[in-house]
Amino acid sequence: MDITRHARKAADEMRARTAAAAMVPARRRPTWQTGLLWLTGGMALTWLAAFFLDSSRGSARRHMAYDRAMATGRDLGRRSGKKMRHLRNKAVGAFAEIKGAAEEKERMERSG
Repeated sequence: MDITRHARKAADEMRARTAAAAMVPARRRPTWQTGLLWLTGGMALTWLAAFFLDSSRGSARRHMAYDRAMATGRDLGRRSGKKMRHLRNKAVGAFAEIKGAAEEKERMERSG
């Protein structure tokens, strides 16, 4: 297969750009920011564990979180079911319009 001069030139330029991009080092986040991010994440995780594993109110909180998650799942199921029914009805309507137009055209061709 013969490669044209323009294609070869474009390929060489692409290789040169890729090589130049590989030479530029990626900018790294400062160490103190990374440490602060890990510290904040660890504190949030610890707070969450203490919140749910509390001996006096933790059980109620866990049950409440479970109930909310289940309710959200039910709501999403209902909404998606309605949306699916709506889209199915639109598709059936569009098909009926196309079929009707084709039948109309066919009837016009036969009669006239």
